[in-house]
Amino acid sequence: MENNKALNGLYPITPSIYKSDIDYLYHIKIVVESGVNIIQFRSKNLSFRRKAYLIKSISLLCIMNNVKLIINDDPYMAKMFDISGLHIGSKDMDLRSARRYFGKNFIIGKSCYDSIELAKYSMDNDASYVSFGSMYPTSSKESAKLIKHSILTEAKKVIKIPICVIGGINKSNVSSLLKYKPDMISMISGVFDNKEIKREIEDIKSIIL
Repeated sequence: MENNKALNGLYPITPSIYKSDIDYLYHIKIVVESGVNIIQFRSKNLSFRRKAYLIKSISLLCIMNNVKLIINDDPYMAKMFDISGLHIGSKDMDLRSARRYFGKNFIIGKSCYDSIELAKYSMDNDASYVSFGSMYPTSSKESAKLIKHSILTEAKKVIKIPICVIGGINKSNVSSLLKYKPDMISMISGVFDNKEIKREIEDIKSIIL
């Protein structure tokens, strides 16, 4: 029940490129203290040692602010630091295996791209939420396939777990997605590429709430 309450609203995802660890953690601190329910740590190219250091620091920030921390595609790190959840894509850990490994109270999100069938499968196999995207062109994942927004209408009819939208979403275009009533809205550059992160989050939350 507590996890379900967290799976709504703005869902920030950390950027993969940044100036320094100090700068990176400072910006994440601003986000975590901004009143979000959940945040995802996403980094593909860090060493084990550096990744462990960052996750430990971010985890402490999240615990202090009652924010759920989700790790992208790293079940080992998620287990090692007692993280709240894991997000998996098409080439990551199998959903059924992840659920058996982490137990029923662990948050597991599944990328479904533009597939209603994959979303149904994920729901039937105990995913905590599913994500659809990319909604718009995005520099965070240039290979991401753009999807028709209308797929969200169909998804809302058959998917009974939280639905997240992702990909190129920012303050200027997020309002066009609200008619589809997504439970969570993920942003990377839409949050982190702003000089006034706190103000940007306040503006975004005022639009989506």
